[in-house]
Amino acid sequence: MKKVMFVLVSLLIVSTFAFALESGPSNKVGYVKIQCNGGTSPVYTAFGLPFKFWYVPAANIPTYGTESRKPSSIVGTQTFCGTSPLATDRIVRQDGEFAQRVQPNCLWVGFLESNPQDMEPGRAYWYYNHSGANRNLVLAGEADTTGTGIPTFTIAAPGAPGGAANQPYSWRDPRDVATNRLNLVAQGFTGGSILTSDKVVIQGGSGLFAYYTGSAWAGGLTAVTPGAAYWIQNKHFGHPFNYTYVASGVPIVMPGGGPAVIQKVSAPVVVPVHRAGKATNQ
Repeated sequence: MKKVMFVLVSLLIVSTFAFALESGPSNKVGYVKIQCNGGTSPVYTAFGLPFKFWYVPAANIPTYGTESRKPSSIVGTQTFCGTSPLATDRIVRQDGEFAQRVQPNCLWVGFLESNPQDMEPGRAYWYYNHSGANRNLVLAGEADTTGTGIPTFTIAAPGAPGGAANQPYSWRDPRDVATNRLNLVAQGFTGGSILTSDKVVIQGGSGLFAYYTGSAWAGGLTAVTPGAAYWIQNKHFGHPFNYTYVASGVPIVMPGGGPAVIQKVSAPVVVPVHRAGKATNQ
């Protein structure tokens, strides 16, 4: 199994497909490629974690069955390793913690690496590109749809009537998931008009969002996609709520004994860049 996983991940890194799920004895492997643009100043690209990731030791062969929440296993050697801590790429959790590779050995350092549970599913992240060049971030892992291990988040209420509080979030699911299947309304997400409803807003500057009218979902954002980052925007003063993503649990597993089949799910190749990293009210 270790050799099989190593071959799969190696093929995924060099493939030109945006996203694929490969058949296996008991699981499927998926990947998503995110373009992290460069520039004359550091650029932030928002992303999320759509898969369950396995521990990758020094031999670079993933250890199937041993989950890892460290950037050394999830991101590996894809980040630019600069000559100083201030001139190298970072993986930044959107509440502030980060990790990076630094010379002379280009080993991962920082709280996201040293605290083994901190790079967890459900949270949104930034790829902080300090290299100046466009880079691709490839995330490859098990396309798990059980919903286990996804933490509960408190979606804070705004501090004053008429305001908004934005919780960075990304759905751990290898499939496009329609907004009406996110189980938000049942857990406290409150609808209203386009101006007063809570919203799901995609990060990156495209302006797409979804809201709930009280009877149906509306807005240009009809589904969330694997690897993208969002804000869950609470617009109701005095009404925080807890949210746990409840996946459908429909397994993505090939039937035993049948011919090999590849199942592909659409996902964006390019995730828009976001320089400032701040939410805006919609």
